[in-house]
Amino acid sequence: MAETARAQYQHFVPQFLLRNFSHPYKPQNTDTKKSKRSKRKYAKGMFPGDLVVRNLDLSADPPVICETPVKRILGQVDMYRDTSSPSPEQQQYIEHMFSRIEGQTSAIFRKITKAFEQKDQGLWLTRDERDLIRKFLFLLKYRGSGFYQRFYHDTAEAYDSNDRELLRDYMAEKGYKRPVDVWFHNLKTIVELRMDPEGAWIRELPKRMFFTDAMWFVSHCQSNYMAICTPSDPNDEFILTDNSYNVFEGPNSSAADERTGKIEGTAHTPLHEFAPISPKLMIVLRSYVFTVAEEDANADAKLDRDFFRSTVLDSVYKREVKSLLADLPIQKARNNYSEIINGRVKLINGEDGQNRKDHKFCFKFFPIETQHVNTINGILLDNAYHCSSVVFKTIESFMHTLEWFLTAPCTIGKIITGEDADLRLTCLKKLAAVSQSLGSDKKPVWREEPVPVVQGLENLRLMHIERSRLFGEMVKGDLDSIPDTEYMQIYKTLGGSKESILGDMAQAALMWKLRVKIDVWSHGLDESLRQRNRELLIEAYLRLPPRRVWYFVKHLRFAFLSKKPRLGAEDESYDPFDPLAQGPEDTIAQGKCSASIVYLGYTNVEIACHIIRPEKVAQLMYKATVNDAKMKQRPGLDLWADMSLGLNGLKQIMALKMLALDGPGSIHDCEVYEIEQLAQNERLKILRGDRSYQKLGNLILNEDEKIELLTRMMVRSRFMEVLNGKLEKGLLEQLKNVFFEVVYLTPPYNVKA
Repeated sequence: MAETARAQYQHFVPQFLLRNFSHPYKPQNTDTKKSKRSKRKYAKGMFPGDLVVRNLDLSADPPVICETPVKRILGQVDMYRDTSSPSPEQQQYIEHMFSRIEGQTSAIFRKITKAFEQKDQGLWLTRDERDLIRKFLFLLKYRGSGFYQRFYHDTAEAYDSNDRELLRDYMAEKGYKRPVDVWFHNLKTIVELRMDPEGAWIRELPKRMFFTDAMWFVSHCQSNYMAICTPSDPNDEFILTDNSYNVFEGPNSSAADERTGKIEGTAHTPLHEFAPISPKLMIVLRSYVFTVAEEDANADAKLDRDFFRSTVLDSVYKREVKSLLADLPIQKARNNYSEIINGRVKLINGEDGQNRKDHKFCFKFFPIETQHVNTINGILLDNAYHCSSVVFKTIESFMHTLEWFLTAPCTIGKIITGEDADLRLTCLKKLAAVSQSLGSDKKPVWREEPVPVVQGLENLRLMHIERSRLFGEMVKGDLDSIPDTEYMQIYKTLGGSKESILGDMAQAALMWKLRVKIDVWSHGLDESLRQRNRELLIEAYLRLPPRRVWYFVKHLRFAFLSKKPRLGAEDESYDPFDPLAQGPEDTIAQGKCSASIVYLGYTNVEIACHIIRPEKVAQLMYKATVNDAKMKQRPGLDLWADMSLGLNGLKQIMALKMLALDGPGSIHDCEVYEIEQLAQNERLKILRGDRSYQKLGNLILNEDEKIELLTRMMVRSRFMEVLNGKLEKGLLEQLKNVFFEVVYLTPPYNVKA
C-alpha cells in the first residue's frame, strides 16, 4: 500500500513568471503599536516583504481585487502527485521534473527580461535555447488546470473528451489503468525529449506518447514563429490569467448534434497564441499562414504557405477569416546562417540549408500600440470564464483595459454561445461589476448567439476518430496495426497495400505540387499554351497506378473546394480538407471489379469480374472528381431549368456544355463494356427515329448534343438491368448515381418540350 505524501501546493504557472508581476507585501496598517499576535502573522499569512501579486479573484462572489502570495496562486494542491507510486518521494516525480526544466528555462527568460531592462533592441538565442522555450510554452499549456480536468480520472470510462475512443484504445494497448497515467507519461516524455536540430524527434515522438497529443506538440513547435512584444505606451501592461498559455486568437466553431443535443467543437485554428512573461513582455506565436515577405519571394515557399493556409483556413470555414491581430507589427526572428538580399533570403557562405546546433536567432522587442495591448488582454479576458484569477501589475492599467474590453464591439469576443454559455455570461457580469466598482460608467456590450444544429455530428466525430486512428498507425510505421477500414479496402481494391500506402500518399502530394508549379512557372504565357501543358501533365498522371491517382484526385478536389462558397450548417459534414473525404472516385474504385463465387464441384473459386476496364479506372476517377468539384462550386445551379434570354441563360448554357458534354465526353466511351454496347444500341434507335430527341427542344443544344443526352436517358433506365449481378445491388445503385448525376450528367425524364 502506497505511503501518504504530505500535501503540497503545486503551480501550473511557475513562480519565476509570477514574480515578474509581483511586489513586496506592505500591510495597510502602519501602526507601530502591534500585539505579539500581529507581529507574528499578517493578513492571509503574508508577512511584510513577501512577494505578492494583485489579482481579481473570480472565484469569489462577488469578485474581489486582492493581493495574494506568489507561492499560493495559479496552482493546486497535489496537482501532479502520482498516487500509484509507492513512496512519497516517487509520487512527486512530475513536480521534480518541472522544477528541473523550470530552472533551465528561467535562466533564458531572465536573459530576455535583463536585455529588455537594459533597453536593448533585442537579444540572440541559440537553437537549443529557442527550442527549450518552445517546449516549455507547450508544457505551460499541457500542465494547466484544463488538462488536469481532462485527464484526472480513475477509469477510462470517466474520460469524456472528443478523442475518448482513441485514448481508451491507447490505454488498453499500453496497459494504463487511469487516464491520468497517460497524462503523466506524456508530460514526462515531453520534458525528457531531446529536440535534435535534424528533426528526428518529430518522427520519434508519436511512437513514444499518445499520438494526437504528440502531433499537437509537433504542430505547436513547427507551425508558427515566435516574437516578443512590449507596450509602446509606458502606462500599458499585459495581464496574466489561469489559462493565458492555452488561449489563442483565431476562428473556432461548435455545433449541436441534432439527435443527441450534445455540443462539440467542430473546428479551431490558432492564428496567434500568447505567453505573458511580465507586465511589459509578451511572447506571441504567429501562425505560418501569415506572409513573410522575404520567404515568399521564393515561389516554392509561397506555394507551400498558400497550401497551408488553404488547408487550415479556406477549406474549413464558411466565411472569410480575418485575424484581430493581422496588423500586429511583428516579424520572424533573423538568424546567423542567412541574410536578406534584394528582399530574398539567401544562405551565407558555408551553409548548406541543414539545421545546426550552433545556429542563433535574433529576437527583437517589438513595441505595440495600446489598441494591440488591449486586444491581447481582451482575448485573455474573453477566455477567463474557466479562470479563478486575473493577475495584473497596476490597478490603473487593469481598470482601463477592463473597461475597453467590456465596451468594445463584439468582434473582440463576448459572444454567449456554446456549451459554456452560462459560464461566459456569469464571467462577463462579474467583470462588468468590477469595472463599475472601479469607477466606469460605460455600458458593457455582449451578445448571445444560438449554437447551430447539425445532423449527424456524432457520426462525423466518429468518422474523424477512425481517420485519426489510421493516420496514427501510418505515422508510427506500425503497418500491422493499420485497421482494415472501408478506406483501406477501397485502396486495396485499386492494388494498394499497407506497405505502399505512405509512399503513394507522398507521391500524390508531390504530383499535386508539380501541377501547381506548372501554373506558377508558366504565368504570363499564352493561356492556350498553359492549358495544353496542364492537359499533357494530367495525361501522364493518368497512366500511373490507379491507387496513386486516387490520392491525387483527392488533392484535386480539395483545391477546387477550398475556395467554394459554403452552404451553412447543413454543409458542415463535408470536409474537403480531409484527404480521406469520400467522393465519387471511391464509388468508381469499388466498382472496378466484383468478386463472384463459382461452384466447380466442391471447390469455390473467386473470380474477379471487371466492371470498369482496369486500364481506364484512373481516367474515370479523374472525370468524376473534376465534375463533382465543379458542380459543388455552383450550389443551386439547375442545368435543366427552362432556358432564359440574357446573361443568366448564357451562364446556364455554358455550364451545361462544360459539365455535361465537353468535360466528360460521350457515354459511348464510358469504360464499362456493357454500358458502351447499350449506348450504341440506343443511339441507333434514336437515329432510326424510334426515340425522339425533340423533347429536349427547350435546351439550346445542337442535334448531336441532344442525341447524346437522350442516349444517356435511355441507358440510365436500363443501367441496373444490364449490370445486374455484376456488383452488390447497393453499390450498383451508387455507381449509377455517379454515372448519371456526376460524370455523364443526364436530364430528368420530365424535361419540358
